[in-house]
Amino acid sequence: MTLHLPRPHGRHRAADRVRELEADNARLTAENTDLACTVVKLTTQLDTAGIALTGAWSDLDKSVEEIRRLQQQHIGDAIEKSRLRRALHNARPRITTMPATAERPTAPDSVPQPHAA
Repeated sequence: MTLHLPRPHGRHRAADRVRELEADNARLTAENTDLACTVVKLTTQLDTAGIALTGAWSDLDKSVEEIRRLQQQHIGDAIEKSRLRRALHNARPRITTMPATAERPTAPDSVPQPHAA
């Protein structure tokens, strides 16, 4: 069994439909305007973020280059430090024992006695 609701017939039905369509059109136009504003806002935010990201990438590249340079400098400094330590060790005088046959000048028999004449 089908239930049929009465529908208006005639011109007043077309006028109601026109009003509905105009209301839908106005609503859709307002939504479209809101979405367009959102697109512009998001585009501006993305442009700003892109500029900031580009700067951050540039800073990152410079930082990586500086880190590599400092690592190489550190390695070079360690090598130079090791070389200088070896040179210092080799330059120090070495104390060795040498057999001495000479008498010490303060030995009792090497000092002249004043009353031995």
